[in-house]
Parts: sequence; structure tokens; C-alpha cells
Amino acid sequence: MSSNIRQAREALGLKLREIRLDASLSGKDLAARLDWQASKVSKIELGRQTPTDQDVRLWLQACEASGRENDLIIELRTLNLKYAEWRRQLGTGVRARQQEIHGTEKQASSIRAFQASIIPGLLQIPAYIEARFTETVEVWGINNDIQEGIKVRLQRQEALYRVDCHIIVTEAAIRYGLASREVMIEQLDRLLMATSLPKVRLGVIPLDARYPVVPYHGFHLLDDRVLVETFAAELTLMQPAEIAIYEKVFDLLAGVAKYGLGARKIISSAMERLAEDSS
Repeated sequence: MSSNIRQAREALGLKLREIRLDASLSGKDLAARLDWQASKVSKIELGRQTPTDQDVRLWLQACEASGRENDLIIELRTLNLKYAEWRRQLGTGVRARQQEIHGTEKQASSIRAFQASIIPGLLQIPAYIEARFTETVEVWGINNDIQEGIKVRLQRQEALYRVDCHIIVTEAAIRYGLASREVMIEQLDRLLMATSLPKVRLGVIPLDARYPVVPYHGFHLLDDRVLVETFAAELTLMQPAEIAIYEKVFDLLAGVAKYGLGARKIISSAMERLAEDSS
């Protein structure tokens, strides 16, 4: 759903851009006529901002293209309905989204995942999952179906034994106190075990590594799509050019990660520090 919303917004932005170009106006010219910041014109055209009905009407008037108003307003309202449906689906709780991802992963021939600030979902233990879902429910104010969501996320972990999984996590992520000390020790023990799974390649990027690219956010590569996690939403990217960028970023991050004994040393060190703090 989030991918459809993004694509619909980009399509609307492209049509508005074509109307501006047909009127022989630059982005700055149009912004000046509408008394807008030039960045607003750019964001709308690139699909990064959804215009209002009034924005579209003013745009068309400034470009002397009011004859296209009805079609574009209908397109805009369809976009808004899609977004409302996405919010409605999210409002049902965390279980539905986990089921959707589970269905996608079942079709994947391989899985690549990177997380900069949390333990990747495919390697999370129940108590750690509960902490993450509790956070989601509180931030979004959505239906509390945490226990059902935990069950589905654990079902997703069947992928670790079915397909090749290449997972990268930062050392920072395994040191963040995102659960109690006891839970974190158990969670790191789970990571240690994962380093020996035959279909799992687990990499850990050390704190002192020289990053080749800024780790802005976590993402999940599944054959023909990328799942991107943000505070506001989980986005699905399916354009080949977008997938290619994330594949390149993943390979760059993999190049500075430690695997095997090197990864186990980092995880064990974090566990020892937690144990010392609790004594």
C-alpha cells in the first residue's frame, strides 16, 4: 500500500511538472507567482509532498491550464483515499503488517537486511520483540495486538532455515539499551547462535569502522523490492533504480562488517560488558 501511495504521488507530481513546462515556467517562476517557497514546487513535482486541492487549483491557474482541474483533483482525492486506507490498516495493530511482510518473505529467494539501531527482526527474541512492538503501539496509538504480532514475527524467522539470509547490524545496535539488561544479554546470546546457522551470514560493523556510506536507516532487500523503515511508515520500494541503490549500499556496508570469529568477538564483548554492569 505504501508503495502505491508513493507511486501515485510521483505520478501526480510529474503531471503538474509537465503543465508547468508547457507554460514555459521555471520552478522559481511558478513559486514566485504563487508566493510559495521554491522548495514546495520541487517537493510536489518529485512526489515528496502531497498538494492540497487548493494547491492544485492555484498551480493550474498560474499555468493557465484550469481545464485540467477536474481530472487532477479526482486523482489527488484518490491518492488521499489510498493514504487513509493505509493509515486504517496500520490502525488495526502490528499483526497485519507482520503478516504482510511474512507473505513477501515466503516468496523471496534470498533475504538481505541491514539495521543501524536495532537488532534485525529475523533475529529478535520474544522479549525484545515485545519491547519494539510496545514502542510502536505507544508512538502510533494503535490497537494493542502485541502478542499476536510477536507470534507472526517469530513465524517469519522460519526464513533463517529456508533461504540464504545475509544480515548486517552495527555494533551500536547491539549495545543500545532498547530493553532490560537481562533481555539484552539473552538477545545477544541469540545473535551468537545465529553466526553458526548454515543459511545465515551475520555481519557486525565495529564502532570504529570507517563507514563508506552514512547508515541513515534500516532496510530489507527481498528480490524485487526494498522495505525501508522510518519513524512515520514502512515503505516498499520497487523501482529497479531504487533497488540498485540499496543493493550497492548493502554491498558497501558488508565490506566493512566483521563475520565469523570477528563478529562473535564483538557480540561477546557486548555481552561481557552487560554482565559486568549487572554484577
